[in-house]
Amino acid sequence: MNPAEFNIFKKFTTVLKNQSLWTAIEKSIYKIIGRPDPITYRRLLISNKINNEFEGVVRYGPFKGLKFSDNSRWNNLDRASMLLGIYEKEIMTEIVNASQKYSIFIDVGAADGYYGIGTLKNSLYKKSYCFEMSDKGRSIIEENAKLNNVQNQVIIHGKADFDFHKKIDANDIGNSLLLIDIEGSEFDLLTDEVLNVFSNSIIIIELHDWFYEDGDSKLNSLISRASKLFQITTLTTGERNPSLFHELKKLDDTDRWLICSEGRGQLMTWLKLSPK
Repeated sequence: MNPAEFNIFKKFTTVLKNQSLWTAIEKSIYKIIGRPDPITYRRLLISNKINNEFEGVVRYGPFKGLKFSDNSRWNNLDRASMLLGIYEKEIMTEIVNASQKYSIFIDVGAADGYYGIGTLKNSLYKKSYCFEMSDKGRSIIEENAKLNNVQNQVIIHGKADFDFHKKIDANDIGNSLLLIDIEGSEFDLLTDEVLNVFSNSIIIIELHDWFYEDGDSKLNSLISRASKLFQITTLTTGERNPSLFHELKKLDDTDRWLICSEGRGQLMTWLKLSPK
């Protein structure tokens, strides 16, 4: 089995574990033939439409005014919800609240820099560190930083390894919010040493325990270790109201609600670690 076939198989078994057999088969077939499934394709069309109408500029929410490059690592599927300020609203709320105490934003798994650049756009935070393993992603972060005139406030690094904290100014670590979204690698990255280093920070972790057969064990271990230093809160995806936006008035109901979808494999859960 070559790497491409293995990746398809892995995605199939992940979907199969959480959804019906038919849904898993259907999604895997579209992966094999290299085409998005009809729902994903429709989301992409709508997202591109909103992106064109908004000229790639966030119109609502804390990141209002943030400009996106036409380049993207993520096929723009979530671009519409980002431009409307409703993407990961739960995380956005925590980021805004934490900005009253912290001035440094650290983004591990920074993708295109939505958070790493957005948190600087309206001076929510003074400086950001973006860790992104993809060469293309780092290039786009740099491009978006320049587009928004915050290039002097962003420090871009590659993949976050176990000692990634050594690439951050020691004076910044205790004054930081750390956001982690690394598709399952969070359980390996968050060693006892890393938790200790960031014991005065707020840490928000997007969980992917359902990627693993022993996911419950991995999650319980992380919670047990982190609870020695942090108070732990669980966040889940909440409500969205697309009817609030006059720009969506002429879209049909299905398209409006598809903008609210983030295409998750199951109900998304985050852990928020707050210093004791």
